[in-house]
Amino acid sequence: MSEKNQLIIESAIKLFSINSISSTSIQDIASESGISKGAFYLHFKSKDALLIAIIDYYSDMITKSIQNKAYDTLPAREQYIHKLTDLFECILQHKDFILVQMREPSIPLTEEMKSSLKRLNYKSNQFHQSYLQQLYGDEAKPFVWDLTFMIDGLFHSYLKFLIYAPVIDIRDLVHFVIKRLDSLVEGLDAEQALLSDELISPFMTEFYEEETSETVPFELSELRSLISELENKDDLLVSIDILEEETNQQNPRLPVIQGMLLNLHSESVLRQAIQKLVTHYHLNDSLFND
Repeated sequence: MSEKNQLIIESAIKLFSINSISSTSIQDIASESGISKGAFYLHFKSKDALLIAIIDYYSDMITKSIQNKAYDTLPAREQYIHKLTDLFECILQHKDFILVQMREPSIPLTEEMKSSLKRLNYKSNQFHQSYLQQLYGDEAKPFVWDLTFMIDGLFHSYLKFLIYAPVIDIRDLVHFVIKRLDSLVEGLDAEQALLSDELISPFMTEFYEEETSETVPFELSELRSLISELENKDDLLVSIDILEEETNQQNPRLPVIQGMLLNLHSESVLRQAIQKLVTHYHLNDSLFND
């Protein structure tokens, strides 16, 4: 993204948070950006196009926070704490975007805007579920959707509070939230799970849109991170190297991908990420059932 586009986006968000989207004109945005109205149209053909760019801009920032590889050598719990802390800080540094959503919850969304938001929801969902699996293993599997919504609710509730009252240290807050998550997992009974894949699946497209171009590298990155914690990591990493090489081919060989995933499947902590790749490539799911 060019510096000028970024300037226009940030200027627009600032004005939207103060005056609302409908009350902010293209001329207002151009003036705030230090450019002419005509120059604005060289960068964005309409206000709707600008809104799509704004959503993508903030989505990219959030994605970079949750995919930050700087913590990959740390244990999963520390990774999650660091990434949640970075995520809180990233959003709070750009809180005007959240203020716009809070003040105008009924913003008319084009189909392209809805798709961008669904992709962001998907990434956030995958982020939380990946770490839930790493932290709690098979114990959390029956509750993965319940726990995902619980932590998402905690996250957004505290985020709204911090936007107006930044009186809590973010790292202290993240530690507090993770400990509450520990308590939730400890108190759950597998027979009491509310949500399941079977219940959620028919409604997935209402809330999530999988960004297939990113699915494979994201899941392989998650697998590599998980494997780094295992004692037999050297043998398993060979399979990841082969998977990365094969999936980068124009016509990847599905038997090779399936074989490498089966090599990894003996480790229960890897199975959630493996299942997403099985689904993505339409592999024989029965081979991966326990």
